[in-house]
Amino acid sequence: MIWKFLFWPVIWIVTFLPGWIWTLYLDGIMRWAALFLGLILFAYMTVLTAVGGRTLRYFAHQENRKTFWPDKFTAVGIYGCMRHPMHLGLALFPVSIALMWGSIPVILTAGWSVAATFWFVLTIEEKETLKYFGNEYSHYMQHTPAFTLSPKCLMKGYLTIKQEEQDVKNCQGE
Repeated sequence: MIWKFLFWPVIWIVTFLPGWIWTLYLDGIMRWAALFLGLILFAYMTVLTAVGGRTLRYFAHQENRKTFWPDKFTAVGIYGCMRHPMHLGLALFPVSIALMWGSIPVILTAGWSVAATFWFVLTIEEKETLKYFGNEYSHYMQHTPAFTLSPKCLMKGYLTIKQEEQDVKNCQGE
């Protein structure tokens, strides 16, 4: 399982390396437009990853949690409208940095890193998750897209987290 953590640094190094080798940058209005888009994308991917992670923390673990990995299936909150919000956030990370950096070679390789991430998630992660959760996950796959950029989905996830945190506070206050 640890090797899966290595996927991310490797894909990011391969993405950003061309920017240090070839110094070719956007300029003028394109530079500012890319910076603005990169900042928006960075904020979106940060919230997307955080909401996905917190949802797993609250809803994807048995009470006697024995592992770091989710051990209970959940389709709550953001997972009700997309199967891999955290992976989508991690896929958007190099794109957002590339745009903010304005490096043309990095912007070009960032697209390939997104493709590699989608391949990784849809062939490796999905297979393991399907094996672990079986028919329940198979049914979920048929009705829930792997990825979506829908702001409604992100808001649904955010509101679910806020409600859970409020419920936890209420239980502690009683």
